[in-house]
Amino acid sequence: MTNDLDIQFGELAEAKPEVRLRPDGNKHFAVAPVYSPSKGELPVFVDLDAMRDMEEHAVSDTGVELGGVMLGGQYEDDQGRPFVLVTDSLRAKHYESTKGSFKFTHDTWSQITRERDEFPGELQMVGWYHTHPDWGVFLSGMDMFICDNFFNKKLDVALVIDPCRQDRGFFQWTGNAEQRVRRTDGFYLVASRFRQYELDEFATYLEGKVAMSGDPRFRGVSSSPAPIINVGGQPPWQTVAVLGMLTVQFCFLALIALRMLSPAEPRAESQPAKDVAALQASIERLGEVHRRESEIDAKIEVLDRVVGQWDGTPDGVLQSLSEKTSETKELREGLRAHEALERELDASVAELKSQLEDAKGRERSLEQEIAIFHAKSRDDQAVLADLEARLAALEKPKVTAAATSDVARESKWDWRWIAGIATTVVAALAVAAFAIPRRDRDNEVSSEESAEETNS
Repeated sequence: MTNDLDIQFGELAEAKPEVRLRPDGNKHFAVAPVYSPSKGELPVFVDLDAMRDMEEHAVSDTGVELGGVMLGGQYEDDQGRPFVLVTDSLRAKHYESTKGSFKFTHDTWSQITRERDEFPGELQMVGWYHTHPDWGVFLSGMDMFICDNFFNKKLDVALVIDPCRQDRGFFQWTGNAEQRVRRTDGFYLVASRFRQYELDEFATYLEGKVAMSGDPRFRGVSSSPAPIINVGGQPPWQTVAVLGMLTVQFCFLALIALRMLSPAEPRAESQPAKDVAALQASIERLGEVHRRESEIDAKIEVLDRVVGQWDGTPDGVLQSLSEKTSETKELREGLRAHEALERELDASVAELKSQLEDAKGRERSLEQEIAIFHAKSRDDQAVLADLEARLAALEKPKVTAAATSDVARESKWDWRWIAGIATTVVAALAVAAFAIPRRDRDNEVSSEESAEETNS
């Protein structure tokens, strides 16, 4: 009799991916590549908002490693080519992390499972993401443990973000025992076709490039109109003070314009240009190393096939091939380091080009300011001429009033003199009028007395 509790499970077969139209073949979506995705690797399409959320999570705390899971689907196109679509993300909580490690706990998986149940059933976990603050983009031993035990399906992916060095990369399974996982050369951002500009702008940001068109430092500089000064009813000293300030301002602007318009001394080749040339030379050398690496890999592959078909292979040949294989592995490790260096050099070149564009923008801004200074100086000259005319008009009536006052004073003194002279004349006439009749009377008396004496 068979025990009902003895249940035997067969080998779990991985479900075949659903067939779906790729986003880059669907006109409803806009797609922007980040870095340079290769045709031979697993295409990873990430929703713009999901990528923005993971990037914001990465920069929220750069003191420890952070992480979470990615939701979406694993599909095949109509030609049987697999691809991964990431449409959402869940941030991990209750995790264990340090500056150089991240670990999912039982509470973490319970929290993620509860949140996952709130989403539609077709939205599955397609991989996980975590950060390496200032450590670079790679998978450590603990990271590989998580991949092996929780995200080990053929189409599962892992995303590593370094928020300090502004680098990020997806890792995929290769099916090769020697190199089980590899970093993809790039991935794709996906959004609605109405968000093409926003999509391209964010892809440019992720690649470490700067979009100069949206920089507020190079927007048009608007000049304010000339100030209106009302001089009516103002005391003269205030008008003179205003004229003095305008004169000083005009002289200051003239000195600035003269300084800016003076020809600059010829300078030697700038340091950013030398750095760009050196970085381009380094990139060319790395490309040469990459080509040589490809040639060595091709030759070793041919030798492997020849030796594999030859039954009587000597031991020395096998030993030599083993050494060559080890050397090839070391060269591959070195090549990956060179590729990382090449990406850093590309970022440096982009930054230097951005600085050059920034300098050109500042030059254009200075030219605009010079034009504004010229226009403002012309306005100040016009205002100064207007104020001088008004000042002359204000000073003229005062001169007339002063002259009138002086004439009045002079006229006042003239009338006083005339009045004095008239009074003197009148007094003299009065005295004469009084003295003449009396003298006549005295003459008459004298005549009468003489007559009497004669008669006697």
